[in-house]
Amino acid sequence: MITQPRIVLWIVLLSSYLLWRSGPTVADQIVLRDLTILTDRRVEKFNEDDIRLDNGQRLGWDQIEKAQIAAEQARFNQLLSELGTPLYRIRQRLKVGDYPALLRHAETLYPRYATRRSKTAYMVVQAVMWGRLAAGQRALAVEPYLRCYELLRGVGDQPIPLPGKRRLRFDVETGICQEFLPLWFDRAAATSALKQVTTLIEMTTTPCPAARLYQTTLEFASATPTAESLPVNTASKLPLARQLTSILQVQREVLIGQPGTATLNLEDALSRVDSSLRPLAFYWLGRSHLLAKDPSQQRQGLLLLLKIPALHHQTFPNIAAAGLAHAAQTLHDAGDQRGSAALQRELSTRYSGSWHARQQAPRTNVDKPIEKSQ
Repeated sequence: MITQPRIVLWIVLLSSYLLWRSGPTVADQIVLRDLTILTDRRVEKFNEDDIRLDNGQRLGWDQIEKAQIAAEQARFNQLLSELGTPLYRIRQRLKVGDYPALLRHAETLYPRYATRRSKTAYMVVQAVMWGRLAAGQRALAVEPYLRCYELLRGVGDQPIPLPGKRRLRFDVETGICQEFLPLWFDRAAATSALKQVTTLIEMTTTPCPAARLYQTTLEFASATPTAESLPVNTASKLPLARQLTSILQVQREVLIGQPGTATLNLEDALSRVDSSLRPLAFYWLGRSHLLAKDPSQQRQGLLLLLKIPALHHQTFPNIAAAGLAHAAQTLHDAGDQRGSAALQRELSTRYSGSWHARQQAPRTNVDKPIEKSQ
């Protein structure tokens, strides 16, 4: 018969054995970039997105200077070495709005974070989009923008924190971005962007209406449509998506050289077009009128093109530059060299960073025709 004292002794011995087997719980030592030292916490889990501590706190790789942890030290060191400094540079430059300087660091990490869904991933993808826009890579900014939209759509009304004051501006329902208009001039860049956007659409279960429309604009910029091309269409009943569709239908008519019903329809609805899309409507309606043989319609086309730099030079400088360049070319072709030269000077001084100004820069003779955009 086992006595009670012997049972108690066995329990004590068993507890001591289990405690010895499990070993002592030792805290990790984590040194943050602001020189805060965490010595009473353990790293519970980590991956490319962040580091989770045993109290539920999450740290970004950009916050950590170094750490001594109990498990997977080599893997931890590798991720810290690869991610820590680039993420820190991205965060600092987002804070101050230095978008050209962050692009190199963001591009380095983009392949790693493009398909991830986390706060860190959003910061990297958003940095790529803004960095490409700042560098004039407008067409190549479409694919990271669509990834940003999907990340933000996934969290609903809960905003994802981002360094700095700037926040992405877009239409929630359609996904149409309010920071760029889908008008592309560099055919090689548009072709590359088209491949990226097409791949992303194929991978997305329910692409937003904007994704298909942006894909169409990139197709137009990559290869001029023919008269046999299918008309632009969208199943969306959302007003903003339908308005953009109507503008793209005019674009198609202009590119095939056959202004028609789409131009008339858009002109009738121009006053109802959303202000964010109006510069694009002005551009393609202007281009459409310039194809007419009637001089009064051609003058109307010039006025529409020149409305863009007059009204939208700050919000959409690239579209304003395109309007100026095409108006200058039209005056040149009509024999108005003086008027053409005046618009060219405005283009080169006011929009020096635009694609059209860069195309004009090597020219030494104002009589040389300007390269036309698609």
